[in-house]
Amino acid sequence: MGIKLEELAYQQTAIKSVVDVFDGTVKNTFDNSSNDGIRSNRISLTEQEIQENIKSIIQENGIAEEIAKLTPEHELTIEMETGTGKTLVYLKTIYELYKHYGFTKFIILVPSVAIRQGVLNTLETFNTQLEGIYGFTPKAFEYDSKRLNKVTNFIEEQHPQIMIMTLASFNSEDKILNQAQREDLFANIPFIEAIGRTNPFIIMDEPQEGMDTPNSIKQIKKLNPLFKLRYSATHRVSKNKLYRLTPYDSYKEGLVKKIEVLTVTEKNDEATLKLELSEVKFGKGDPKVKIKAWHQMASGKIQFKNTAWLKEDDNLGEKTNNPSYLNYKIQRIHKSLRTQKWSVTFYNGTEILEKQASGNIQSIWELQLEWLIIRHFTKKQKLQEQGIKCLSLIFIDKVANYVSDDPVIKRIFIEKYKTLYPEFHNNQEPSAEHIEHIQGSYFAKTGKGEFTDSESSMRKNSDVFDAILKDKEGLLNYGDSVANKIEFIFSHSALGVGWDNPNIFNIATLSNSYSEIKKRQEIGRGLRICVDNKGNRIYDKPDVSDADRINQLTVIPNETYETFVTQYQEEIKEVYGTQTAGAGMTHTHKGKPQNEVRFKRNDNENINKAFKRFWAALAKKTNYTVAFDEEALVERSREALNQIDIADYVAEVNSRSISAISEEEFKDEFGGSESYKLKASYTALDLVEELSENTGLSYTTTFSIIRDIEHAHFAKNPPQFIHRASALIKNIELEEMLRGLDYHLTNEVFPFDFDDFVKQLDDKRYTLTPKRGVFDKTLVDSEVEHKFALTADNDDEVVCFLKLPSYYKIKTPIGEYEPDFGIVMKRKNLKDGVESEFYFVIETKGTNNINDKKSLKESEVYKIKCALKHFEALGVDVKYKAPVKEYDYFKTEAQKDINKVQQA
Repeated sequence: MGIKLEELAYQQTAIKSVVDVFDGTVKNTFDNSSNDGIRSNRISLTEQEIQENIKSIIQENGIAEEIAKLTPEHELTIEMETGTGKTLVYLKTIYELYKHYGFTKFIILVPSVAIRQGVLNTLETFNTQLEGIYGFTPKAFEYDSKRLNKVTNFIEEQHPQIMIMTLASFNSEDKILNQAQREDLFANIPFIEAIGRTNPFIIMDEPQEGMDTPNSIKQIKKLNPLFKLRYSATHRVSKNKLYRLTPYDSYKEGLVKKIEVLTVTEKNDEATLKLELSEVKFGKGDPKVKIKAWHQMASGKIQFKNTAWLKEDDNLGEKTNNPSYLNYKIQRIHKSLRTQKWSVTFYNGTEILEKQASGNIQSIWELQLEWLIIRHFTKKQKLQEQGIKCLSLIFIDKVANYVSDDPVIKRIFIEKYKTLYPEFHNNQEPSAEHIEHIQGSYFAKTGKGEFTDSESSMRKNSDVFDAILKDKEGLLNYGDSVANKIEFIFSHSALGVGWDNPNIFNIATLSNSYSEIKKRQEIGRGLRICVDNKGNRIYDKPDVSDADRINQLTVIPNETYETFVTQYQEEIKEVYGTQTAGAGMTHTHKGKPQNEVRFKRNDNENINKAFKRFWAALAKKTNYTVAFDEEALVERSREALNQIDIADYVAEVNSRSISAISEEEFKDEFGGSESYKLKASYTALDLVEELSENTGLSYTTTFSIIRDIEHAHFAKNPPQFIHRASALIKNIELEEMLRGLDYHLTNEVFPFDFDDFVKQLDDKRYTLTPKRGVFDKTLVDSEVEHKFALTADNDDEVVCFLKLPSYYKIKTPIGEYEPDFGIVMKRKNLKDGVESEFYFVIETKGTNNINDKKSLKESEVYKIKCALKHFEALGVDVKYKAPVKEYDYFKTEAQKDINKVQQA
């Protein structure tokens, strides 16, 4: 069998776009392109003529100059969606460049073994057919430092030469090509210099994979390319873009398979799905953690990645720029004495454990593999009738889960395969030998006995390497060879870029968190139009129904469809952009540099005297005692836990077929859903231990709480029950604490330390307050604070005000609390004309209502309530107002207090 070469219009346009750049150059011959035994590529065009050709080409292809990114550099970009024949396009371009202009020297630069092998396979597959079209065959070979005679031939030969190399071949000075002191040099110069004298075309296959680093640019420059030709679906660097085939175009024109997204996700356990404790740092100082979470990037893209180091009281929403996490403020970073495991507890009751997979991941894997096998068998029956072999690809989280003493993913696959096989094969049972043969895995054993998918190790594992990477045609047929028998291919990451097969019809991504393989890379492995056992590409008719469609790729990720589409669409926007995305690109640049800003004390003597009197009243420190009613806590907690209503812990499988892809939107059709109850492995002892850990209560007290509760809801979804129960108990603890909380004055005071100061910040972090501010500028952390300070500075009844210093901290049982503003107001009594001062402390928030749970976290509410008792202990001089959103609201509340004093 040999795959038939097709004459596709879009591929011919891409080829012609490069060839026409050199229109008008004198054809290379032995006479005009040889010197000192070296045959080179030469062009006779001026730089202006080349640029005119390029402008003519992009105009013909409908590409605007700003998108083309025109540059005088000798680099050309061809952008083609994955699965549309990029490799074949640049190989045919080589043939055309020799045919039209006599160019003979070409280097194909690849980033990996998988891509290099794909190029070699394509050359071998189409070699005879291309010779039939063009009447010649270039000499193509894989660079090998032990066979430098082939490099010598490359330099000298008049016949077209194609050398396929990886960056690793010459990316450091000690590589053989770069060595100047050798006995086998070419004409007493390093081979890299001799190659450079041929002025080769450098064809960069997937250049975004490391070819644009400073070192790579430096090393490639030594090859002295006549032109660099960039080919990829996802360029990071683009210069002189001559042609582009977008996902939208390729999908609309039926040049790739249609996509069905079959999502498998947990429901009712969102916290464990979205957060993962990945690293802990401890030793000197307090422990810190890195948490894997969804980050909202400046560009608008959402990425699931590690945070920077976090400490207690850090807010995950602020650190990830993701509003979804604003209720996730770290309360405790703790190592359990019993389990020796680190955990992070948030004030909202959520707890995550170190290195623990998010959610019930094995149950999700089971469903992903179950549906992959169901789709595989269903498609296989239909496709076999038309001579098409069905292949499925599974990306796994780590090699050990497929090859080890306990290969959990392989075990699950075998169990599911055995269970489902009879349903599709007349109740016959599959043999162990059959199950082993249908699995192909791209892993190898290292010298230490470990399994990996690293390229160096794969070279030594010839059976697997040959079957999956070299024997592409074998994979496309049923038969007796190793490749013929393989139907399911398992990989970690090495097949994530550059490798594909036209008969991949199903892809599952199994991981312990959301897929880390880029969506366009992930689905790209199976987008190519399928091939039958005679080598013919089989296309669907434009009006084919979904039921009769052959070219449909089913992608099975362990995330919601919305998350999948969002990430996929963001990757498209990253490359192609949109009108709205283009405007937002400015957010990816750093803002203007922060300035050194001086805060100067107001020199108004009245303001300074008033402020000193205010500080004397405010600066008294307090401490607190707590009287705790344990019986009330137990009884209230038991009642609260019995009110918890937990939805079933389930996995939901949803099918959506994508009917159209664009930079702006995805159009899809719902294909149905199934729900599966997931089993929990928690016991009552787990409940006692985790509630005790989360709430700080003793095992005895915790057991007293749960002894008489209804356990049915706990059994439905233990993690969610524990999270909600912990939060409820903590709230009750705090309420009981407030009942018995008593503040009293100490003999200490906060220091009077208000000299001028300097800070590095931009103008959005402060507000000018020259009239009544204790300082001429006031630090602000929000728009609410900005408006409050601005209005206060213009209020005639305000004597002075300031943002309270960070060292003014009020102790509370749940941590220290820092109020926002201090204000001194004045008012004349109409009865006797005496002017009095009134002191206020204000806590600004996004609400005026302390019961507004949407705007206030529970911890904020409790700290405000603690602060009320603190200020009561200070006496009648200082009034505390919290929460306050608008200055007018504060003024109304302050007026009430002033009136009471004046009427007394």
